Amino acid sequence: MTCLVFGDDWGRHPSTTQHLARQLGEQSRVVWIDSIAMRSPKLTAADARRVWGKLRGGRPAVGSAPDPAWLVRPRPRVLPWHLSPAVASLNRAAITRSVTEALRGELPVVLAANPVAAFYLEGIPREALVYLRLDDYAELPGVDPDLARAAEARMLRMADVVAATARRLLPPGVPGLYLPQGVDTAHFGQVSLVPPPGKVLGFFGLLAPWIDLALVAAVARAAPDWTLEFVGRSDVDTAALRALPNVRILPAVPYSELPSVMRHWRAAWAPFAMNELTAAVNPLKIREYLAAGLPSFCTPLPEVREIDGVRLGRTADDVTTWLREEAAVDAPARRAARRRGVAGDSWTARAAELERCIRAIPGHALPATALENRR
Repeated sequence: MTCLVFGDDWGRHPSTTQHLARQLGEQSRVVWIDSIAMRSPKLTAADARRVWGKLRGGRPAVGSAPDPAWLVRPRPRVLPWHLSPAVASLNRAAITRSVTEALRGELPVVLAANPVAAFYLEGIPREALVYLRLDDYAELPGVDPDLARAAEARMLRMADVVAATARRLLPPGVPGLYLPQGVDTAHFGQVSLVPPPGKVLGFFGLLAPWIDLALVAAVARAAPDWTLEFVGRSDVDTAALRALPNVRILPAVPYSELPSVMRHWRAAWAPFAMNELTAAVNPLKIREYLAAGLPSFCTPLPEVREIDGVRLGRTADDVTTWLREEAAVDAPARRAARRRGVAGDSWTARAAELERCIRAIPGHALPATALENRR
């Protein structure tokens, strides 16, 4: 099977789409198109730099590994004004030319994690089209909601199946696959099962508008004997948090270094705000915390309620109670149980489920692979 993937920028961060592609790449050839913007740039210096960077082909992320042998990256130059007919025509020609050359006459299964790809799939023969719906894109900060809705409407008309990480993202009238987030069990299994000394409550990922900063500040004040550590990039003003003596905000680290970062954490959390966007979020980091064996806390997102081993709550009192009742009395046996709880959620299992779904699409029979037969 050859896969044509419209994803994010390869190697920029370990996304759901990249995890799935790595599993599929063990058995398939993957042609990967980097991120196609879901917003029209404004007349600002920052947006000008982003557009120029994309036109130059982008730069690899700090600490990123070389591209694997099974990956082909055509990198067509795409302008981010997709609702302009003239620009869309130029983009379509560039993408079609690059993809056709990379496919070498093969019929791909298209995996589109970006709905804007729907504007550019005409003229690209395919075996099947799977829309990987990972977020309520029109609700994402910085996204042009009109563009996202127009693109999704077209994508949903074209897709053979929608694979969604949240049940709320499965649209009526289109064949769907509920595909929850997976986890690299071996990677996060490097964290020791022995709780470390000290009291550090950790978080890794983007500090973004969907994080409940008021809850973070309230927990910091209510639990002064705990250090709240955040590892990752910030897209919000963190000055008020940095002023708190027990809050530590650190730069992002490569994915390969996350187990080392987590070794001194007694517990981990995901203090998401509760809103329309997060109601459709299935946080990747929750299963990663559990695979590391850590006591884990999250605000009560619908998708997290079904994950065993996670304490739910939305107030500072909920968090501090959990810290006393679970995190402070953690033990190797408890950590091992959390790790076993996500053992069946590996990315290999998720990719195999996706392959089985593709092979069930009427009129798109494909030969089985070793990955699809693995359990």
